[in-house]
Amino acid sequence: MSEAVADRRESPALAETPDIYGAYPRLSDDQIATLEAGGARRTIETGETLVREGERSDYFFVILAGKIAVTTTNDAGVRHVIRVHGPGRFLGELGDLEGQASFYTAEVVEPGEVLVVPTERVRALVVHDPVLSDLILRAYLLRRSLLIQEEHGFRIIGSCFSPDTARLREFAARNRLPHRWIDLERDKQAERLLQRFGVSAQDAPVVIWGGAVLRNPTNTELARWVGLPAPDTFPDESDVVVVGAGPAGLGAAVYAASDGLITAAIERFATGGQAGTSSRIENYLGFPGGISGADLAERAVLQAGKFGARTIISAEITLLESDGGQHRLTLADGGSIVARAVVLAMGARYRRLSVPGIESFEGNGVYYAATFQEALMCGTGPVVIVGEVTPRARRRFSSPPWFPRCT
Repeated sequence: MSEAVADRRESPALAETPDIYGAYPRLSDDQIATLEAGGARRTIETGETLVREGERSDYFFVILAGKIAVTTTNDAGVRHVIRVHGPGRFLGELGDLEGQASFYTAEVVEPGEVLVVPTERVRALVVHDPVLSDLILRAYLLRRSLLIQEEHGFRIIGSCFSPDTARLREFAARNRLPHRWIDLERDKQAERLLQRFGVSAQDAPVVIWGGAVLRNPTNTELARWVGLPAPDTFPDESDVVVVGAGPAGLGAAVYAASDGLITAAIERFATGGQAGTSSRIENYLGFPGGISGADLAERAVLQAGKFGARTIISAEITLLESDGGQHRLTLADGGSIVARAVVLAMGARYRRLSVPGIESFEGNGVYYAATFQEALMCGTGPVVIVGEVTPRARRRFSSPPWFPRCT
């Protein structure tokens, strides 16, 4: 057991984490009985690790007796407790349902008993139990949001002036991957971390998670590392291929897959499209109270997956050819896929500013959106907006803690 967890166990402070807006609910006896039909009980001992950070977990754990601490690793490589769960609660967060590597470690700090259910079985069960489905999905979405807000997960170390650093940060943010950016130019910890892992500043940007290091990875390499479905997991042939995984593309994937068609959705960057960057969508059918773009995208991906549709991230189509009722799509990496039908849902493209040489600054000082992510990229400096400034954009860019002035 880690020293951090051991210290917490011996302290009277080892109390259950209070529920936060439904992030840590307690299952009813009937809900546990429903889950138990597809799982098995087993005893757990102090110090036992049920889930390990950086590794995929294929099981859903319900705590029946005892206590489990959820920990993450800080910049010094020491694990510290971020949550404590007791009887009636369950482990996990959104990535577990989507087959990603875990962004946390779960360790037993008080012996007891757990119910172990294969994740695939949980996916099947919640389809037929809307109450249980809503409870688990809401908890998982909130837990992912908390991991992001608290900057747990992997570390991106790179210069604020590097286009590749900006690319990795945007890819992580748009795909809602828990991470923390450490600025090589301004953060004193950056060089110490690089030295600890035997990496030079010339190798930056680098991604560090646990004891592993990726040197300036491509988006596809990062996607594959954390468990996002990458192009090499793509099926060779489908009934329907949807190009684009914004709301329209994901909607098409849900409808096609729910009719029993072999369906795949291809997305170049991140699910949700432009809508995925919105902090609040209030004009989308079925959500009268509004919903964030990220939550809408996550729900749509899970819904598509429920019907068997595959969503592939970081895959770009470069050529579409048709012959004899079959369509062949060629990927940027040279691979291809054949489909009986293709739906093009590629969304809008931003109109570029006509300034010579501006391409070298795009994504690194010049942005074509005014979202939370761009605000983080810009820091506390002044901002110039070219074009119409909507009331929402002006509020976002003019109020603390983002920018002292908006021109």
